[in-house]
Amino acid sequence: MDDAPKVEILLVEDAKFFRSVIKSQIEKQLGFTVTCAETYAQACAIMDARKDDFFLALLDLNLPDAPKGEIVDYVIEKSIPSIVFSGQFNEELRDHLMQQNIIDYVVKDSPASIEYVITTVKRLYNNQSVKVLLADDSKTARFQMHGLLARYKFQILEAADGLEALKILDKNPDIMLVITDYNMPNLDGFELTKKIRTHYSKRELCIIGVSTYGNHALSARFIKVGANDFITKPFLNEEFFCRVSQNVEMLEHIKALEDSLITDYLTGLRNRRYLFERGETMLQDVNNEGGYLIAAMCDIDHFKNINDTYGHDGGDEALKNVAKQMRHFFGDDGIAARFGGEEFCILLKADTLDSLDEKFEALRQGIANLTIDYGNRKINLTMSIGVSWQKVQELDALINIADGNLYEAKKTGRNKVVFDQ
Repeated sequence: MDDAPKVEILLVEDAKFFRSVIKSQIEKQLGFTVTCAETYAQACAIMDARKDDFFLALLDLNLPDAPKGEIVDYVIEKSIPSIVFSGQFNEELRDHLMQQNIIDYVVKDSPASIEYVITTVKRLYNNQSVKVLLADDSKTARFQMHGLLARYKFQILEAADGLEALKILDKNPDIMLVITDYNMPNLDGFELTKKIRTHYSKRELCIIGVSTYGNHALSARFIKVGANDFITKPFLNEEFFCRVSQNVEMLEHIKALEDSLITDYLTGLRNRRYLFERGETMLQDVNNEGGYLIAAMCDIDHFKNINDTYGHDGGDEALKNVAKQMRHFFGDDGIAARFGGEEFCILLKADTLDSLDEKFEALRQGIANLTIDYGNRKINLTMSIGVSWQKVQELDALINIADGNLYEAKKTGRNKVVFDQ
């Protein structure tokens, strides 16, 4: 996994097969590091030395030297979030463990249980970047749900009524999930949901309604006004986590699908479709508000020779490395897109043209300095760039002018930047 996050998991499991499968799948699928212990004594020694290193612990409930779940108490004492495994389901035991604030209780009864553990670990990691807004006038209810959401590593914001929730949402448009009680002063859960839906579609934000007065009619009313789901209080912690996770994952899948439609699969840059959709808006902003829209057409020199010498896999490696350079130099300032083949396009807005030549010369030089490892060989390449900032009414016209400057760069020796004269 490229650019894998530095995350370490403690796995305490005496069954060799289960331990090796969990370890290999976490490392392969998620890119995390897994430290293993087979006994209670080994686990304690590891935690005593490194308790602050672990993002999460995966614990076998019955170990050879601790058959009564002593490992759970020890890990909780070290404040490490935990998922517990057991060979059999026991409802009384499950309830006891959940009261100890473990994250989940998993029965080792099929291959599906392994996949569930991997999915849960990934979900917990991803939750760190997910904002959830709790809207409930009951401090007790907010405290309970806040505790559960914190256990599952979400970012949490709170509101005591619907009006406060709208203000918080206005300041935090990146909130992914709103959990709202039905019965609140000033603005109840129904009205809050309706107002949220005037600005956020179900593709952008999930809403879960909750109420002590749960019944089928209330659930249906919530969903009809725009909620994605409904939970009746009191609820099982596992039900709460499952419903929250499923709704967040649905939203993530939708966003991933939408993102795939505007992203070049090979390089990870935006594609031509997104370039023109966003670029037209950027041009309109500049024409209305002033400043410049700068377009740069970029082409890898002698790319056919790279494909002929190193094969198309080598050419793909070259394209991916050029894309990384473009993200490095322009990823925060504008749009870097793959235009087609070995051509790229950059769009950025600027108030002045100061230092513009330095920016594009830095990009050209950065690409010229690349040495790409491909098998036992090295690939070196250069790029020609044409840049324009002329005032036009259509994005096509600006890109065509930049493309003319690119042609001039190619014609006059390559590995250079040509600007408007």
